Amino acid sequence: MKQDNTVSDKINLSVDTDNLQRFCQKLIKRSRDVAKTHDALVTLESFIILFGKAAHGTKEYQAVEELIKSFSEQTRQLLLRHRTEQLLPVIKNCDVAAVTAIHTPLSRDGFYSILQTVVAQLADAELEAITQWASKWSADAKQKAEQASGFPDAMEFNKAGIRLEEYQAMLDVRRYLENRD
Repeated sequence: MKQDNTVSDKINLSVDTDNLQRFCQKLIKRSRDVAKTHDALVTLESFIILFGKAAHGTKEYQAVEELIKSFSEQTRQLLLRHRTEQLLPVIKNCDVAAVTAIHTPLSRDGFYSILQTVVAQLADAELEAITQWASKWSADAKQKAEQASGFPDAMEFNKAGIRLEEYQAMLDVRRYLENRD
């Protein structure tokens, strides 16, 4: 906040591609959690977009934007690979909580992408069993939630003792598996 007319509460930042590249490389190299690194890069990208408005449209801004997006995409791909490796054993074990933990931080497209990779690694018998499990689990959860609400066409997951995130994750698994052809 300005205290008088001579003091400004502004600072100027300068971002160049060389320093940004070194920063992003260090961030990725030092990271132990690719999800947090990806979040940090997305936040940095948002910061640059918001506070770099004066430079929008310039070739320098476009170079900075392309660089940060390339690092962000790199960590996104690492994150998806990591989540794919996590999903294969938990889906084989029909572990709703673990499937939900993988599903929740991802976009639907991201989750479907890793699910597609996992499905390609499953034998037909495993795939059939997992499809039946997901279908039965989501149908049972829906029925319990409808009964708990007391109103037609309404669902009360909390009253039914079901976490909404679990229902959403399992519904996405079921939808994907039933519509994959």
